[in-house]
Parts: sequence; structure tokens; C-alpha cells
Amino acid sequence: MLLVSATTKLKLWFSLLLLIPAFTLCAQENSPYSRYGLGDIVPAQSIVNRGMAGLSAGYVDYDKRFDLKSGYPKSQAINFINPASYAKLRITSFDLGFEIDNRTLTSPVDAKKYTVSSAIVSYLQLGIPLNRKKQIGLNFGLRPVTRINYKIEKDQHINYDNYPADSLQTLFEGSGGSHEVFVGLAKGWKNFSVGVNVGYLFGTKDYSTRNLFFIDTVTYYKGNYETKTSFGGVMVNFGLQYAANLGKETRLVLGAYGNLRQTINGDQDIIRETYNYDASGGTIRVDSVDITKGVRGKIQYPSTLGVGFTLEREDKWLIGADFTTTSWTDYSFFGSKDLVRNSWMVRLGGQFTPNVYDVKSYWSHVTYRAGFNFGPDYIKADGNDLGQIGISLGGGFPIRKNPYTNQYSYMNLALEYGRRGNNNNVLKENTFRIALGFTLSDLWFLKKKYE
Repeated sequence: MLLVSATTKLKLWFSLLLLIPAFTLCAQENSPYSRYGLGDIVPAQSIVNRGMAGLSAGYVDYDKRFDLKSGYPKSQAINFINPASYAKLRITSFDLGFEIDNRTLTSPVDAKKYTVSSAIVSYLQLGIPLNRKKQIGLNFGLRPVTRINYKIEKDQHINYDNYPADSLQTLFEGSGGSHEVFVGLAKGWKNFSVGVNVGYLFGTKDYSTRNLFFIDTVTYYKGNYETKTSFGGVMVNFGLQYAANLGKETRLVLGAYGNLRQTINGDQDIIRETYNYDASGGTIRVDSVDITKGVRGKIQYPSTLGVGFTLEREDKWLIGADFTTTSWTDYSFFGSKDLVRNSWMVRLGGQFTPNVYDVKSYWSHVTYRAGFNFGPDYIKADGNDLGQIGISLGGGFPIRKNPYTNQYSYMNLALEYGRRGNNNNVLKENTFRIALGFTLSDLWFLKKKYE
């Protein structure tokens, strides 16, 4: 039998962590609302939590019956939203999530629809129990935070004496988004644990407005007004959890997490130019009217606070609720405010496992999840609140254990439907997501008993 050392395993996992995130840059979507703030916010939670509508504050995957034993007979999901949960890590877990996003835009005025799909890697993370007895856990990973992608065309006709003569076509286009690479550490004392994630948020924001005149008598050059921004800065968020045993098999976990307002550095290029199209449809600069490069500025990232609880019956069920609020009115981009508002979200969810001791039925071992969330979005583009509601269904499917190993794996699925906006808004969005995650756990750093 080939034995692989813990150091070699760590190198293999770390190589995956570096290589796979490249695929997160291939996502395509078309959401006009991504024009505001730092873009559309990507669902932040793991696939396990998203199956319960994002329930996170009081969630920790931990079985006290196997607290200090060398073995831990199941995989452990990692809750990176509340870093205090890392203190209960008992087995090394590699967690990877994917999702397919199908989005439909609808105009309440003329009932026109536009549908687009995209796919991304939702996150990558690796959680390691540094000291099981002292309850010290480590986690690091990478995830997308926001996405910007839209392309909108507007046609205007210029009339003379009530006869259409000339026209102006305007193309609004945007791309970019942000990612965060992070490392987290947690420490526990009996039923209480604290944790912190320290990350680096980085990304780009590229907006352009292109004007094309169609006039019979005069020839005008096409104009491009573009602003390209790259940014990056340190992000810190904290978490707390307290577990209270309400009986031999029942546990209540209270949790809180959040971050203070933080400042991110940015670098901006401002471009004003005329252009033309080449034979392949690309653009060729005709003249640089004004180009200013390297303009430095600051981005004020808002503070967030989340609180919640979970109530769990051992080997059977879990229910919980979260409340999260973010102070987006503190947000500014290079000194300018945006069409955003303070947001909040309520999440209600739970999970149920029929019978973990049933040796005949596989489906008795599956964990079934469901949840519901609601609250206003942080964007207020047309002067009206942009309400959000969402429902989710999910499941945790155990994968057969490899014999004579300490490897345990789960496949997690989340089906999410969300609606943003109503007939009072210029646009409504209906989103359906299929999210798939794999939690691959293994027991590392065991002391050898025999040589």
C-alpha cells in the first residue's frame, strides 16, 4: 500500500487551491443592477448553508461524541461565514463548490424578457484542526465576492418638424468583479469559541459609454467614455459562537459575526476617445481626446453584522434563524456615493436526517435541507426599494467510504430560487441556481503507534 505523508497531502490540496480558481474568471451574465456598488453580490455561504437559505451565524458541523478520539467517522462541512466554527474542526476537510446561475430579466412596462445563464466556482477552502484538544482550527480559501457584467443598448431618434431625421445609439457596458483570498483561525474554550478571517479583497471595475451618431449630412466620430478601476485591500471579519446543551441529545448554538467599515485602495484610468470598428467587429482608436492614468483613490467598504441561532437534535434535525444587516450608506467609490441603501436579510432554515443507523436504506442517511429568506437589496437605482425573496432546497449525500482509510466524503446540493424587484421597479429579476459542493475529509497528522 502506498502511504502519502501529511506534508505531501497538504501540497496536493494547496496546488488545487491555486489552479482551480482560474475558472471563476470565466463567468458571464447580464444584470443591469451590477452597475451599482461593487456589482451583484455572489451568494457567500457554503453549499451546505445555502441549502438552508444561507443559515450561518449559529451553524457548526460538530459531533461531541467524537471530540478527542483519533477517529472522526464522517466528513465535516466548513462554515466560513462565522470563523468561530473553525474551533470545532476535528478532521481535515477540503470543500469545493460550483454553481450554475439562470437569470431572467423582465420589464413590467412591456413584458419583454431576457434570459442568460452562467457558471462559476463558488469557493475553495481547506480546513485543518491544528489542535483538537485545545480547540484550535485553521481554514484558508478563495471565493468570488461580486460580479459585474452588463450590456445595454439605447436608441434615440432626433426629429425635425415631426419627421425622424437622425438617430443616436448609446451602448452602456460594464465588466469586472471582486474576489477574496482569506485565512482564518479560531480558538475554543469548552462551549465558547472565537474566530477571525483575514483576507485580501481584489478586483476590477470597468464601465464604458459609447455614443454612435447616425446623421446623413454630417459625419461624427464614435465616442467612448470609459473608466477602468483596479482595487485591493485587507478585509477582516470576526465571529463568536456559544453552545449550550439543553439535554443529552439537544444543543442550542448562538452565533454572531461581522466586520467594521474598511478602506480599500484603488487605481483608476479615465479614457475619453474616438474610435471606429475594424473588419472583425473590434474597436480601433482614432484619437485620444483625454487619457488620465494612475488616479489613486479610496473605496469605503461597509460594515456588516449578523446574529442567529441553531437548535439541533443529535443525528436527527436542525433548525435556525439569522438576521444580517449591512450599512451600505457608508459606501463610497473614489469619494462618490452611489444609488445604494442599507440592507438587511432574514434567513430561516433547517435540515433533517431520517435514520443514520439504518444499514439497509441509503436514503435514510441523506440529510434533507430547506430554507427561506427575505429582505431589501442594497441597490436603489430607480428610487424604489428592490425587495428580495428566496427559497432553497438541498441535500447532503454521503459518498461510500474507502475501506481501510480515514477518508469521508459528502456531496452537497442546493436548489435556489430568488426574485429581486416587483412591478414598482424598472426591471425584475428571477434567478434559479443549481449549486453543487463536495466536502472531502481525511484524518491528517496522526502520530504513528507502530514503526
